[in-house]
Amino acid sequence: MRPQAYVHDRNLTVLDEAIVSAFGLSPGTLYTSVRGDPTLRETVPLRPRQESRIDRRAEEVLAACEWLLRKSGCYGVYIGFNSSEVRTESVFNPFHYEIHDAEALIADGYMARHFVRMPYQAKMRIIRRVRDTVQKGPPRDYLPPHWRTLMDRQRAQWRPLAKQEIKQIMHAFSQLRAIDGYYLRSAAVSLSQRIVRASFNCDGTYIVEAEYFPDFVRLSTP
Repeated sequence: MRPQAYVHDRNLTVLDEAIVSAFGLSPGTLYTSVRGDPTLRETVPLRPRQESRIDRRAEEVLAACEWLLRKSGCYGVYIGFNSSEVRTESVFNPFHYEIHDAEALIADGYMARHFVRMPYQAKMRIIRRVRDTVQKGPPRDYLPPHWRTLMDRQRAQWRPLAKQEIKQIMHAFSQLRAIDGYYLRSAAVSLSQRIVRASFNCDGTYIVEAEYFPDFVRLSTP
C-alpha cells in the first residue's frame, strides 16, 4: 500500500508547515506533493511534447549526473530536461551552485576540467562535519531552544544515502521522462537532505525521500 502523502496547494495563502522544513520531510512522510498552476494542468493536452536536447542524449546526461553524485565532490544535482540545464552543488564551495549546459557536460574533457574526484564516503564525512561545525558553533546561540533540540536530533539520526541508490534514482528519472502525457520536466537530488524533487509538465511537483524514490516511481507508473 502506498503511504499517505501530504498535498500542498499553491492557491493556499497560509501554510502551517513548510513543504520541506529545515529538518526535512515531516516525520513518517515518505513523500509530499505540490499541486501546480491549474491553467497549466488543464492545458497539458493542448501543449504537444517537444524533444529537448537532453532527450536526444538522455542516457549520457543521466550517467554523467550519476557520476557527479557518486564520484565527485557534488552533493546536489538539478536536471532541467526542458531547458537542458544541469545545476550542481559541491562540498568544495557549499554556498554556491554552478550551472552547466547538458550537452557541454558530456563533451570530451568537460567534467575533468570542472569537477574534482572525491570518494563517496569522504564526501559524506565532509557533509556531516560541516553540519556539526555550523550547528554546534557560534550560530547556535541564535537558535531558540526547540530548534536546538530538533537540529541535534536530526544530526544524530542523519545517515548517508547508500551510493548504489543513486543509479536507481537516475533510472527512475529516465522512466518518468518517457511517460506519455504527464512527463518529467525537471528533477533534483540532494545527498545532504536525502530527498528527490520531481516536477512535471502539468506543473505539479513531488518531493520524495531518496531511498523510497524508485519504489514511488514503480508504484506511480504503468
